[in-house]
Amino acid sequence: MNDFIFKMPTRIVFGAGQSRDLSAILKEFSAKHILIVTGKNTGKTASFAHMCEGLKACGAAYDIFNDTQPEPPVEAVDQAVSALRKTDYDLVIAFGGGSVIDSAKAISMLLRNEGSVRDYLFGGSREIKNRGIPLIGIPTTAGSGSEVTASSVISDPLRGKKLSITHPYLIPTIAVVDPEVQCEMPAKITSSTGMDALTHAIEAYVSKNSEPVSDALAVGAIRMIGEYLPRAYKTPNDMEARSHMAVASVMAAAAFMNGGLGAVHGISQAIGGIAHVSHGLGNALLLPYVCEKNLPGSPEKFAHIAQLLTPHKLGADPSCKPEDCITKIIELNRVLDIPEKLSQVKVTREMFPQILEESLAYRLLPLNPVPMTEQFVMEILNEAF
Repeated sequence: MNDFIFKMPTRIVFGAGQSRDLSAILKEFSAKHILIVTGKNTGKTASFAHMCEGLKACGAAYDIFNDTQPEPPVEAVDQAVSALRKTDYDLVIAFGGGSVIDSAKAISMLLRNEGSVRDYLFGGSREIKNRGIPLIGIPTTAGSGSEVTASSVISDPLRGKKLSITHPYLIPTIAVVDPEVQCEMPAKITSSTGMDALTHAIEAYVSKNSEPVSDALAVGAIRMIGEYLPRAYKTPNDMEARSHMAVASVMAAAAFMNGGLGAVHGISQAIGGIAHVSHGLGNALLLPYVCEKNLPGSPEKFAHIAQLLTPHKLGADPSCKPEDCITKIIELNRVLDIPEKLSQVKVTREMFPQILEESLAYRLLPLNPVPMTEQFVMEILNEAF
């Protein structure tokens, strides 16, 4: 067994209704003035109102910033920080999906560091020197896992790219994982974010950087997602399904933060910046095509994934072959009404050269189980088109 280091600094507080009463957290941080980062639609939900009522009951002062955008662009983050610098906050609460939490990470960091968010993106001119304002993540989706990871994905429209800031100082201090708030997710968000979580788990499991702890988390996440994601999609108020999906999302994120990611994320991130396809949807659509190309790199693990996605075949089942994994993912995508082709999500062949270039620049490219070459990427794009 190779040496490894496993990182999981975020404290996880799990339970239905946990977001309604944050009094213990406020006391721990001696929070006097809180910044709540959310989205316009999320800020109108009953769950958000319940959280705010709980804060009022504690006598906490807070401001709400709800002008976040999907796949947050550089200018939106910089404008938010410019406006928010006028107030001295001692705690940030992010209430929303991956884009909201990524926005909050960047805002929290920039309120204690100089410059534009563009300066800190991968390949940028600055390094984070100071810890940001303590951040509490309350995910309203089960998929991105941003509430426990060290990255913030930001769009740069000027360059037509999606890039990330990655630093330990971006990791939220506490994640309040409340499945009750996730019952209000629209069905399309449930499906795409759920498949995002599955992609995290699968890519971490077959990564060249995988290790026993991340593998255990990935395996548990894959099993739960295969069983409970269809239920959460079909029956939004199924609390058992929502609870398992909420936990699976955290487990998958912890797995990839340590084990890494691969070609699905590299190509999907490129497509997101160029064609503006949502991250979860791009991952879901590409996952079976990439897995098929990756089979030779980890055949035993792909056979195991097929078993995990077939609950009645758990354990050592010689009838599950590596290629069965592809069939299972396609079946799951169809149950979730995920598009099967890139042409269905407004990707064009004219975009392929730029997608190829951005995919091959992906920082985690070496962790893919087979070499991610130009031919590899182009074959996937053509087959998925």
